[in-house]
Amino acid sequence: MDELSSGGAMEAPLIRLQRVAKAFAATGDDTAACQALRDVSLDVHRGDIFGIAGRSGAGKSTLLRMINLLETPDSGAVIVGGRDLTRLSRRDLRAARRGIGMVFQQYSAWSSSTTTCSRTSRWPRVRSTPTCSSTAST
Repeated sequence: MDELSSGGAMEAPLIRLQRVAKAFAATGDDTAACQALRDVSLDVHRGDIFGIAGRSGAGKSTLLRMINLLETPDSGAVIVGGRDLTRLSRRDLRAARRGIGMVFQQYSAWSSSTTTCSRTSRWPRVRSTPTCSSTAST
């Protein structure tokens, strides 16, 4: 339910990524940096369930790690629970992370007969970006 019962105003998202970008330095003989994320915006409201799919190196883990600033964006804002994590001190960020639950990827769960999804709403539209083979695995 996206609308509040009083006045019909939109509920603020629990998680908001605003125009985040992340590039990784080139390694080896490569001269160009790898642009893992470019201008990505995403709102997650209470009750939303998202799936992020893509090829290896497409930036899925980088995107998820930005939610609690395990990966710092080069630009843009990461807002969780109304707080802009990109503007917090290291101490305040550690405190904020205590209230953020993360479930890290486990690809083997996809084949499990006990893995279910009760509700899917709003699949995000994501532009395809070149695969970054020089980054850590996604």
